[in-house]
Amino acid sequence: MNNQARIAAVIILIVLVGMQILADPISSAKHSMEINHIQNMFAEAQHNWAAANISGYRFEIHGSSQGLCAVNAVIEVKANTVTEVKPLDAAAPLPPDAWPDPDWGNEVFLCAYNHFTIPQMFAMLEKALKNSPFTILEAEFDPQYGFMTRFKDGRFASQGWLNLRGRKVYNEFQISNFKMEQ
Repeated sequence: MNNQARIAAVIILIVLVGMQILADPISSAKHSMEINHIQNMFAEAQHNWAAANISGYRFEIHGSSQGLCAVNAVIEVKANTVTEVKPLDAAAPLPPDAWPDPDWGNEVFLCAYNHFTIPQMFAMLEKALKNSPFTILEAEFDPQYGFMTRFKDGRFASQGWLNLRGRKVYNEFQISNFKMEQ
């Protein structure tokens, strides 16, 4: 390798390291690949859910939305409609008129228990992936039935010096103890 080629290689290396330090394109590319993976898993999850043909189910949900509302309840769904909401910290189920938060209800997905059907969760994720895919930070799906087991959205920003904002979570939830009902 001649001297000019070495100098050019060093300059290219310095430029690449500088770009990584200042703008962090590697984390942006990694996040883009993660979103692509979520989109691919989402298609399979929807297929698995449709193939399972489940009309009644019960699950536990834990989550929060920007400090506006917290969700910690057992949800019962029949024919794609929420039929019962039992908060984990209460002995009795909530009456249907108490399911939405009076201030945020339909504006914020997690502030209304009547949103918590698997098809509505899929619709929320599909809309987010179409309108602003980089707001999705995490989505995981049940391998057998396809429902979302974990979800986080918020703001993603690379960690370079030119972009000091980091990842901020706005909405998140986890689903556990899923059981099919008759």
